[in-house]
Amino acid sequence: MKLRISLLFVFAIAAVACAEERRLPEAKFDKGFLKYVNGVPVLTLQGTPEEIGTQFGELALKPAKKPLLGRVDSYMKQMGWEQQFPTMVKFAGFVLQAFPKNNRDEMTAACKHAEVDRNLMTALNTIPDLAKLGGCSTIVVEPGRSSTGGPLFGRLLDWPPFEELPEYTMVIVYRAKDRHAVAAVTFPILLGVLSGMNDAGLCLSINEITKSKDEAKTPDMTGVPMMFLFRKILEECSTVEQAEKMLKEQKRTTMYCVTACDAKGGCVFEVTPKNVVRRDGLKEVCCCTNHFRTPELSVSEKCQRYPKLEALQKADGKLGVAEVLKGLDAVHQGPSTIQCMIFEPKERVLHLAYGGGKSATTRPLAKLDLGAIFQGK
Repeated sequence: MKLRISLLFVFAIAAVACAEERRLPEAKFDKGFLKYVNGVPVLTLQGTPEEIGTQFGELALKPAKKPLLGRVDSYMKQMGWEQQFPTMVKFAGFVLQAFPKNNRDEMTAACKHAEVDRNLMTALNTIPDLAKLGGCSTIVVEPGRSSTGGPLFGRLLDWPPFEELPEYTMVIVYRAKDRHAVAAVTFPILLGVLSGMNDAGLCLSINEITKSKDEAKTPDMTGVPMMFLFRKILEECSTVEQAEKMLKEQKRTTMYCVTACDAKGGCVFEVTPKNVVRRDGLKEVCCCTNHFRTPELSVSEKCQRYPKLEALQKADGKLGVAEVLKGLDAVHQGPSTIQCMIFEPKERVLHLAYGGGKSATTRPLAKLDLGAIFQGK
């Protein structure tokens, strides 16, 4: 009897610990639902923009109101933006007009349902267009160098580890009518895409850039906000070539690198409001940190991290998920590396680790079968 009571006590403690780790509750609302897949919160949203926005408001925004939105003032102070941010919020209504209409309708519905200030959410969703927060790194391995037979796309998100934000990492799956299904590795206060894959296997992510030879003026907030441009690409394109075409056609707000990869391979697009320049890899491996390297746009190639990625590029032999992870771990930035992910575009698979306090590269990768998730399984 004593042994049974002791075991029940242990199981109860374990259940409480598990519940504490799950910062976002499993739930269903309308056509949307949040469930955990190998320990990762995956939120599926589907239907019209208004339906997607309302589902987002109920299943993501409401749970994030107190722990994340309630700390915005603290985040802005950490960024040194405590003076500028109130002005951004005040004029966010004008910026919202540059959002694609479906995203504008989603934002409106989400904020109305969750009773959140729409201007505040708009400002938070356009910070990457205005501020250079991160120092991200990416690696694309072409099929010829991959031990899996398909391309591999490794990516670190290096952001200031704002209090509990890293632990609120989640995957949001958008299933809008007549568009590609998209899985975004994100947070419950963002409706765009920083890193993601669609059901065709097209993946992309951002690396922030601060200087360009073309001296493009940034930001141009009449352009499509970056995270929503990336989501538009994933919802409407199937290949790297189609993504390049859309990048060039759309008005862009600021400068950045887009690492893109589909089921056949990938590259880096060096982007400013004036130009989009493609950069392919060497020895079937393409690397990117936070500076332009093409002759058209590069002002300096100095970077402490890039040579470490380049070593992986220059080495002989095949590379698999373990080797890509090792390469990413060599360039991590401690607690600022809040997400580590490796996409397998051909197989529609995502390997993901995240969290605060230490580099996400030191945490075990959770494997998510996005192909099955896209189908609602």
